[in-house]
Amino acid sequence: METTNMSNFLLISLLKQYGIKKLVLSSGTRNIPFVTAVETDDYFECFSVIDERNAAFFGLGLCQQLNEPVAIACTSGTAVSNYLTGVTEAYYSHSPLLVITCDRSPYTLHQLETQKIDQPAVFTGVVKKSVSLPVIKDADDIWYCQRLLNEAFISLKQHQSGPVHINIPLVGDTNALWNESVKKLRNGQAHKINYVSVDDTEMWQQMAKILSSKKRVIIVMGQDCSGDENLHQALMQYCSYTQVPILLDNLSNFRCSQMVWAEPVIKALNANSIEGMLPEVVITFGNNFQERIKDLLKAHQGKFEHWSIDQEGVVRDVFKSQTALFECKPAYFFNYFTKNVIPTDGTYCHRWQELADAIKLPEMPFTNFYTIKEFSRVIPKESILHLSILNATRLMQFFEIDPSIKVYSNVNSFGIDGCLPTFIGQSVATDKMSFLVIGDLSFFYAMNAIAIKHKKNNIRIMLINNGGGAEFHIVPSSNAIPTIDKHIGAAHDHKAQGWAESMDYKYLSADDKESFAVALSEFIRTDHDCPVLLEVFTNMKTDGEFCLSVYREAEKCINPLLSK
Repeated sequence: METTNMSNFLLISLLKQYGIKKLVLSSGTRNIPFVTAVETDDYFECFSVIDERNAAFFGLGLCQQLNEPVAIACTSGTAVSNYLTGVTEAYYSHSPLLVITCDRSPYTLHQLETQKIDQPAVFTGVVKKSVSLPVIKDADDIWYCQRLLNEAFISLKQHQSGPVHINIPLVGDTNALWNESVKKLRNGQAHKINYVSVDDTEMWQQMAKILSSKKRVIIVMGQDCSGDENLHQALMQYCSYTQVPILLDNLSNFRCSQMVWAEPVIKALNANSIEGMLPEVVITFGNNFQERIKDLLKAHQGKFEHWSIDQEGVVRDVFKSQTALFECKPAYFFNYFTKNVIPTDGTYCHRWQELADAIKLPEMPFTNFYTIKEFSRVIPKESILHLSILNATRLMQFFEIDPSIKVYSNVNSFGIDGCLPTFIGQSVATDKMSFLVIGDLSFFYAMNAIAIKHKKNNIRIMLINNGGGAEFHIVPSSNAIPTIDKHIGAAHDHKAQGWAESMDYKYLSADDKESFAVALSEFIRTDHDCPVLLEVFTNMKTDGEFCLSVYREAEKCINPLLSK
């Protein structure tokens, strides 16, 4: 452990793990920590070429003749610029040249610092990927650094080969953090993410052996609006054969007998109680998924393997524990492992389902939770349903709706601004009954969308107007802020009736259980000759408090099972 910089150590560790032995080194001051570390390490074969222009082309020649990645490394400043012609040739000849440029602190750019230029920008357009490592100050920086390095190394030969740039600021790390990190890594190495492409038969076989040895495997399926029947069939067969549980919600648009309705269970668990349920392997695919499961698993990062399936081969280290990236279609992944793994005994799946079955919802007063529960029971089959973030999406996940209903939500960018116009666009593109559940802040943000002239009679909008942001009454600490409803919760007394009616929408309203039952019956009718908007009036503080009580009750339901 001769290196004095954590990012330098991580880089060298991963050079070894990715099998890059040949390094072309040019002289300089900024790259001394890197050069002295590799030239005294018997693993590496180092070549000295002083002129960086020649060094880049020399490295390219090695790379092309050996048909393997070769690294070149230089100091900061115009030394980096002198690599450009050689890197350009490497890019157009599809040669996996790894360009390592050492740098000064990024904070000194444009501050008259000597030998400090915008190095990450030098190779724009002629490298497959360019990453600039952080100045490491905490554990998150270490994770981020390792993630960037893995992305860079994977990119070298991913799809067509080509050059990749790693910019590393060698400025020294916080001593306390460095000393602690040295203790943890002295007998270990940097964290590598295994890249598994479709044609790497040997790697698939290795991963099958690993998966066959695990008894606690779980699948987390993100939002899926693809309607890919091949995927759904492959996933159903895999889960049925292996008895592996799959965490689902309405946005997954999928059902199978090994499913665990995720939201109630996840809300009931905390960082301590999930420890007894921790998986050995988490398999993820699809678009975004529950925020809470991310938080719970990140609290135990490094205690399990995370296998991500991504068709584009993009690293998605959502739990800060990714160990494998499978670049393939999810259907290919599940078909392969159905044929090539030993199934589990189903105990782990049963335990998750036992927790889900144990959760009972309390009696509900008239709240946003109540309206969504009642609505979920009567949504016509074969409809489409768009859930506005945040509460509309979150609360609907407590209720399983008919599988023929296709569910959407803008959870990938997670903004309240576009839910209404996105839904209008979806409704125009189908003749199916189209339902939107939306909160007041989201609705009034984008209210002009109901004026879009292409609207059809299949539109049904349920606007839950609780006078502001109930979201901020779910976070307990927010209630201690006296002015929480002023700007954060944005309390208001707006109503949608006048605007809706002026746009030729049939307007309905409700403010208690009785009026809601009557309005809901009218709302779901399919024979209206115009769009319909149902405005439901609740109270944001009551909504927030009841939501918290549901979480507490769910926790009480599962605690006896967790203590077994």
